[in-house]
Amino acid sequence: MAQETNYPKRFKFEDIQNKWIEYWNKEKLYAFDIDKNGQIFSIDTPPPFVSGVLHIGQYLNYAWIDFVARYHRMKGENVYFPQGWDCHGLPVELAVTKYYKVKKDNRELFLQKCREWVESNIENMTRQLNILGYSTDWNYTYRTMNDNYKYKVQLSLLYFFNKGWLYREKFPTHFCVNCETSLAKAEVSYEEEEGKLWFIKLPLAGREDEYLTIATTRPEYMEACVAILINPNDGRYYDLSAAEVSIPFTDRIVKVYLDSNVDMNFGTGVVYVCTYGDEMDIKWKLQYNLEEIQIFTEDGHLNENSKYKGLTITDAREQIVKDLDKMGLIVKVEDYPHSVIIHSERSSCRKPIEYLPVYQWFINIKDFTEDILESGEVMKWYPEKQKQRLVDWAKGLDWNWVISRQRIFGTPIPFWYCEDCGEIIAPKKEDLPLDPVKKTPPLKKCPNCNSTKLIGEKDVCDCWIDSSITPLVISKWEEDSNFFKKAYTDAIMHRSQGYEIIRTWLFYTLFRCKMLTGKPPFYEVMINGMVAGPDGRIMSKSLGNYISPDEVVPQYGTDAVRYWTAMGSLGDDYPFEFTWINLQNKQPVSKELIMKEMQNLSKDKFNKKYQRRYEQLIGASRLLTKIWNAYRFLYLNLDKIEISDLIYNSKELSAIDCYYFSEFNKIIETITNHFEGYNWHEATMILRSFFWNDLCDNYIEAIKYKFYSEDESLRKRSLRNALILFYNILKVFSVIMPFITEEIYHILYKQFKELKSIHLENWAQSFTNLSEELIQYGKLGIDLIRNLRNIKSKLQIPLNQEISEVYIISVKDNVNYLELIKSDISNTLRINNLIFLKKPQKKTIKRTPDLKEDYTDLGLSIYFFK
Repeated sequence: MAQETNYPKRFKFEDIQNKWIEYWNKEKLYAFDIDKNGQIFSIDTPPPFVSGVLHIGQYLNYAWIDFVARYHRMKGENVYFPQGWDCHGLPVELAVTKYYKVKKDNRELFLQKCREWVESNIENMTRQLNILGYSTDWNYTYRTMNDNYKYKVQLSLLYFFNKGWLYREKFPTHFCVNCETSLAKAEVSYEEEEGKLWFIKLPLAGREDEYLTIATTRPEYMEACVAILINPNDGRYYDLSAAEVSIPFTDRIVKVYLDSNVDMNFGTGVVYVCTYGDEMDIKWKLQYNLEEIQIFTEDGHLNENSKYKGLTITDAREQIVKDLDKMGLIVKVEDYPHSVIIHSERSSCRKPIEYLPVYQWFINIKDFTEDILESGEVMKWYPEKQKQRLVDWAKGLDWNWVISRQRIFGTPIPFWYCEDCGEIIAPKKEDLPLDPVKKTPPLKKCPNCNSTKLIGEKDVCDCWIDSSITPLVISKWEEDSNFFKKAYTDAIMHRSQGYEIIRTWLFYTLFRCKMLTGKPPFYEVMINGMVAGPDGRIMSKSLGNYISPDEVVPQYGTDAVRYWTAMGSLGDDYPFEFTWINLQNKQPVSKELIMKEMQNLSKDKFNKKYQRRYEQLIGASRLLTKIWNAYRFLYLNLDKIEISDLIYNSKELSAIDCYYFSEFNKIIETITNHFEGYNWHEATMILRSFFWNDLCDNYIEAIKYKFYSEDESLRKRSLRNALILFYNILKVFSVIMPFITEEIYHILYKQFKELKSIHLENWAQSFTNLSEELIQYGKLGIDLIRNLRNIKSKLQIPLNQEISEVYIISVKDNVNYLELIKSDISNTLRINNLIFLKKPQKKTIKRTPDLKEDYTDLGLSIYFFK
């Protein structure tokens, strides 16, 4: 027998969350066994960068992944759900420099502190994922900084080198002079900027007082000008096809070339080609075999090839414009909005990039874009529309992948090169992982030129080189052939990620895994959108516009937050909305006042005066309260009614039972279809509506009178059926809200079940052998109850007030069958005398009713007497 006093009237999430996290860990509830029966469903989760904190936008991503894992477990699949950490990257180095005061010159100490910083951050982020109810198996955690991971990264690079796909070359690449490293094309993007367009006249060589006017947004490139281009169809310059131009600040003269790619409508229709202002400059330099003049350093200053050596690029621009104006060469200056290419992958940078010709390591990817597209085509996309991002990126790619980064904390590029001839010396497989800066090369002399100047590569790998083999790492590629076959080759491999890294993480993973194994890695991919921060921009830790789960979970609980995430739509951005509340009067306040108060008050005083209120989470909390109240009602009745089992028996269902069980059959089919397509939003909305409107507001209201019947058999039968239906709803809810469902399971259902957790249950199935006749009369009974409630409302009669008499007149020959639902109707509406009559019998009603209603759709009329 249950003891009601043991359990609170309200759902106190703060009391139960840690309890169940500890229980699940202790019981190894989510432990993965590679040899367990069932189709292996492998989840390749995004390894978050180890910043130290997850924001609420990332919670959405990881909550969705957890939904996937929980649903597929309930389907009976053997779910392999590991979680990794993306450890390398410039932010780690910046943090170590800032917080530990260690310089990169002290290489070994610097790397040690990087690892310490990463480990401390992983500890907090692991805590946050546990609070989320994240059902990963932590025994299969990986870190990209660990030797086992580096081994596989370096082994993959050795494979690419042996295939001729990896090479070292001096080539103008995207280079962030703010971060002082090269970038892949996927790490940059264009941003609109209000700039200036300078019209500058350049002297024609050998022609006194004759000039050719160019228009440019980058006058600081003047000393790197190597050619002038005009369109051969531009009639303004037909006489200049063989001309030459003198370049200011230099003693150089450059030729004028004719090129049909020149835009005659931009500026003056004359282009000055510099090394390198943009990608077109690179193409023209190669096309016309032009000279290369590099004037920028890697830290964003002018170098020895410029008279402005030592100035920053911005300062040099300002000085060059002044000097050109003094020389009388500035014709005019116009305001000019234009697109600037920036380092967009790091939102804390977002500075303009340059094209610097430096030695870098490349992987040939352009020749394999069709392979990538084929791998993308065989996958299922959720939603399908996001596939176009991959297609557009692959088809528009015109650069090979720059994989080297001028950093310290990263996976070393495991090669040496000859300083004299550039020959690459590869390591032996058995020597991996290695750091070529510290390890002696396998050869003493260059095999090409016999030079002894063999240099260990000091650059490290792009972080996407690390993360693009996550499917191989988690499946123990080149480590355990049996595990690899089961978890990769024969498995259903699922990838979850945001749309913003389709062109990076997904693109590179499809490429690398296909090249290394011959098999596309993924069966399907689920794409989430981005969550907007308080300022309307995409939430980002580096932008500082994020909200931490540590702020909202203590206030609303994990289940509420998870429910909020389920309301997001596949592939679409999703706001996390809130209003500011004055804690004294509980009234909302304007953003303008908040901004003013933030400036005037200390953080402590501000937090004592104002608080964010999240309406979406308040709505989720109301649902949790409704679930808790439904459990408590059934629990209190179970305290009074002895039930030995919860075995479903269709023969024990009443007409009302049959109707709602059949309605559950409809919604579980629809919900399952939505879950199969990872459409959490639609599935959860349907489930919520059925639970709230059908189960709570109608079904339980229509049957609860039976719990107090003198007929013991009726009491048991009715409560058992209600518990069965509620349990099946809870099983579906358990995917989205694991804590409240586990708590209710252990209080209410574990006494009838052999499972140690609701999260070991199978997915809810349809109820069988339902009587179609009873379903129809159950539906009619519920329709009549609704209509009679409406009549009570019209007559302003409280729902719990007794009614003296009601006549229901039927045009159909079904009065005898209506007797099946008579008790349900009369007891639910508290009708003292409910009479069913055939239509010809209505003349027996001698008095005027308080209200008469006709329901032609039901073939009924109701005569209502207070």
